[in-house]
Amino acid sequence: MKPEGNDMTTKFFGPIEIPEDVIPHLAKKEHWKKGHSAYELAYSWVMAGGIPDPVSYVLRQADEFRDMKLIQGLFEKKTKLRDPGRTASQTDLLVLIGNGEDFAVVGVEGKVDEPFGEIIERWLAAGGEKSYKPERLSQLKKTLGLEDYNLVSKLRYQLFHRTAATIYEARNYNVRRAAMLVHSFSDTHSSFGDFRDFSCAIGVPVTRPNEIAGPVILEGVALHLGWVADKVSN
Repeated sequence: MKPEGNDMTTKFFGPIEIPEDVIPHLAKKEHWKKGHSAYELAYSWVMAGGIPDPVSYVLRQADEFRDMKLIQGLFEKKTKLRDPGRTASQTDLLVLIGNGEDFAVVGVEGKVDEPFGEIIERWLAAGGEKSYKPERLSQLKKTLGLEDYNLVSKLRYQLFHRTAATIYEARNYNVRRAAMLVHSFSDTHSSFGDFRDFSCAIGVPVTRPNEIAGPVILEGVALHLGWVADKVSN
């Protein structure tokens, strides 16, 4: 079924006209299952014909985003990180929003019950002698304003590179506002505690689901963090 409303080829590029068009862009095709994050995120955004209502509810809490509409969306957007590592950060959905005068980049991470990767100390320890990981971590900490290893060692690695990728993409688009949102489809708000701890560490504490906090200025970008609580599709 094709969504109603605007021509989706002008909004979700690939082109993406129906949710199933996202499948070829997935890192692992087996992730495409009803009740899993890739499936639920695609159905939520593509079938909405714009920003889904639960996401709009959270974004509108920040005055900067209140009147912004979806301009462009890129599923599974790869962003090269600033280190020798070959692995890019692959954002589930990167969107450009705006109101005609001001614009912002939003990195959206879809979740059901998946964790945000390993904690930093375990991720770093598994690197091996010739690993790029120390250099990557150093750059991510610099981007996010987190210099104290003791502060970050228990935080989740995925939140580091996904948030940094959002900042880098905002700079690529030459916009000064950005948000990294978790679009969660978990009834129990799985992994929210890890997200809350990360948000507190970078100075924009998100204390409960369906809340956005910020901004904090990082590399000249006014960054917000937010958690969207949603339900799986029927």
